[in-house]
Amino acid sequence: MSKNIKIVGAIGVIVIIIIVAIWYVSASKTPLLSTNVPAEGSINQVELDHAIASLKNAVNVADQVSGTTGTSFDFKAQSTYGHYANFGVVKYVNEVKGVGLVDEQSIIFIGKDNNEIAEVEPKTGQVVSFRRGTEYVGTAKTRTELGAVARAFLNEVYPNFSRVEPTLTFADNSKTGRPEGSNYFFTWNDLGYEKELPEGVEAERAPFIQVGITSSGFIFSYNNTVDLYTNALQEFTIKQ
Repeated sequence: MSKNIKIVGAIGVIVIIIIVAIWYVSASKTPLLSTNVPAEGSINQVELDHAIASLKNAVNVADQVSGTTGTSFDFKAQSTYGHYANFGVVKYVNEVKGVGLVDEQSIIFIGKDNNEIAEVEPKTGQVVSFRRGTEYVGTAKTRTELGAVARAFLNEVYPNFSRVEPTLTFADNSKTGRPEGSNYFFTWNDLGYEKELPEGVEAERAPFIQVGITSSGFIFSYNNTVDLYTNALQEFTIKQ
């Protein structure tokens, strides 16, 4: 009996030695992860820098064309890529579940609170949207004057606007007569986009451009998914 115990003990020691040797060899070939290694899905620094510069420029232009001064830039980027609120090309499996067919990565920014948010396309640095708190300081402008401010803004932040405008349908979604102040939404929708998609494939929301502006001319929101959907159509076609 004691002889068998000794044999078993010797085998156990040999097994332990083998395990330790394997661990040592593996450890020598695989360095420990550095704390500098980015987490999965973390934003590329070059893209992030470009996105910050683009968003700052868009907000500054909004202030310049409306004559607003002294506003601060409070947007901070999230650490990982996110998804757009008003963009997506999907094929629905049933009435509820849909499968996304194109890349929807976005750099998401959050402002002073969760109601202030912005989206930037990481590859091009194009600002897709921003929304910030409203200000009603100053003299109220006419609808015509507000429209001119909105167009001046678009011509600066989206130079292609004059080219694509003829393909879009204008809609005025303004909310006037509110106690806190009137908000005007000048919107241009691409109502023909879905006709270009294959059967069974849908856009989550029709491509659109929208400028939200207060009655005093303060631009508090901007949306533009036109180029996203144009590029998505090309991307989707290539994948077929």
